[in-house]
Amino acid sequence: MKDTDIIELYNKRDETAIKETETKYGRLLNKIAYEILDSSEDSEECVNTTYLKTWNAIPPTVPQSLRAFICRIVRNTALSLLQKLGKRKKEDIYYELQDVIMDDNTTEMKAEAKELTTLINGFLALQKKRNRQLFVLRYYYNTSIKTLAESFQMGEQAVASQLMRMRESLRAYLIDNGISI
Repeated sequence: MKDTDIIELYNKRDETAIKETETKYGRLLNKIAYEILDSSEDSEECVNTTYLKTWNAIPPTVPQSLRAFICRIVRNTALSLLQKLGKRKKEDIYYELQDVIMDDNTTEMKAEAKELTTLINGFLALQKKRNRQLFVLRYYYNTSIKTLAESFQMGEQAVASQLMRMRESLRAYLIDNGISI
């Protein structure tokens, strides 16, 4: 079933929409949640919460991409659950980006969030496809370096080095575009 058809089911308040979302994206959502939570039980809870949040969000929201929309929901839900549970992954990848993107909740930083998102997307658009995929899989989907190395047929050190170079390039790109770091 096409995403537009599934969105239409949500708009009609047809509960089949949840089943169709699960059929089409359930494995992906579970993978994202598991990469963050490292627990099957917590991941299942997170995915179920994602279906509920999606149900409550559509309508009024009409996502341009259902996949991106629900991936963002599951990721944010998993990160919130992780924080609520007081857990930290052995490998907390957000520390890798802390020197590039400050985790600051000031009003000024919140106002820059949209601009920052646009700039990061612009930076990624300038990257080679492989580098863009590495970056997104690592920092959005929380994929481990070991898994990335296997998927891209690279050594773990090569993946780590490439990600480090990309973080440095991102830092320079943000500075050049007026984001103070």
